[in-house]
Amino acid sequence: MENQRQIYLLKTLELSHDPFASPVAEQEINKGDKNQRPYFFSYFVDNSGCEKPIWQTLREQRNGFIFGEPGLGKTTLRLILADEYRATDDRTLVVTYNLGDEISTPYTLDDHRKKITVELAIDFFIQIIERLDEMESFPTEKQISALQRQLSLIWHSTTIRYVIRHLMPRVTSSTPYGIASVWRFLNRPPVRYITPSNRIKRILQYCSDDAIEVIKPAATPQALMAEGLAAAKLWGFDRVAVLVDGVDAHFRSVQQMYNLIKPLLENISLWQRKHLFFYFFLPQELEPQLPPKKQNQTLTYPPFYYTIKWNSNTLAQLIKQRFKAAGSRLYGFNDIAAPEWNGQLEQKIITAANGSPSKLLEVASALIDAHASRAPERLLLTGDDWDAMEEYIAPFSTLEPDTPLPMPSHYPP
Repeated sequence: MENQRQIYLLKTLELSHDPFASPVAEQEINKGDKNQRPYFFSYFVDNSGCEKPIWQTLREQRNGFIFGEPGLGKTTLRLILADEYRATDDRTLVVTYNLGDEISTPYTLDDHRKKITVELAIDFFIQIIERLDEMESFPTEKQISALQRQLSLIWHSTTIRYVIRHLMPRVTSSTPYGIASVWRFLNRPPVRYITPSNRIKRILQYCSDDAIEVIKPAATPQALMAEGLAAAKLWGFDRVAVLVDGVDAHFRSVQQMYNLIKPLLENISLWQRKHLFFYFFLPQELEPQLPPKKQNQTLTYPPFYYTIKWNSNTLAQLIKQRFKAAGSRLYGFNDIAAPEWNGQLEQKIITAANGSPSKLLEVASALIDAHASRAPERLLLTGDDWDAMEEYIAPFSTLEPDTPLPMPSHYPP
């Protein structure tokens, strides 16, 4: 099936890659080729309707609340926002804070502090390496000491030691993404190629067991977090942006989700004064649970509220952008639809998606598989292809909206 799909997409349609391989952002972001950025970043469609791109609005100095049901693109927007911070000349340390792990009891404020501190240390290390060669001079002793103290918080993890000891020293200029190729081991995507320069090799010499293991981290969660913010400031970051995702894990009720983030909400005003800003990517049903917007308007930097919604036009743009990102001259599925469709195939796909971009990609992918399994060398999609696709996805129609369909082994003839 995989070979037949590749024949249809890469040879018959002459695409550079498969732009419908996955509807899940975390999987899509790992798709890439050689020194290019992951394909994911060229897929994004801004459906906000704002005067300027949504990620520019979110990068303003304030907290943000982004609402949307599973499958509408909250994680996609979060990844794009993180990319914008990391790939451009921005003096913001962006921290990924994913609460998707199973948490049996509500988090206290100190629980959040401890977890955020660990994630901050990971992103601090990564974003220093990404910007190191852009600094006017080599880091000072104080900056190196701050880096070592942050690494001491995560040094117990064999992953960070393995990345620094074994993976980074072996990176060459021909390695895809350069140094950034190892970020995946730290659960962060590469956003641009990073040259394995002499300056990076030099800074790694300060990241050894002898230098890190002797450091005793601060005693309390509050002190740990304060130390992380101070380290960021010392290295030239004007503020820290924490992107909170994964709150709407399937096993949580609305009340459990609210209780999980409540300590963060209660301290927004305090943290703003420390130039620490939070961006929450939340399910729609949490909006009524949050403090009234009027209350938040009293903050020095009033928060931004945005609800993700899709319509037929923006879903059509998503399809067009996928083909464009794959180097195609096609504008959409109507360009490869058999005459029997009367130019309505794409609208049928959009209708089947029911307003969900992830569902749209699932239907499109399944339709491609249905056609490729029958006649990968033929250009046009037929009504029989649609019927075969529907027969395959019907057993999975009760799955959660953001659950990807398994790769089919065959379709009915």
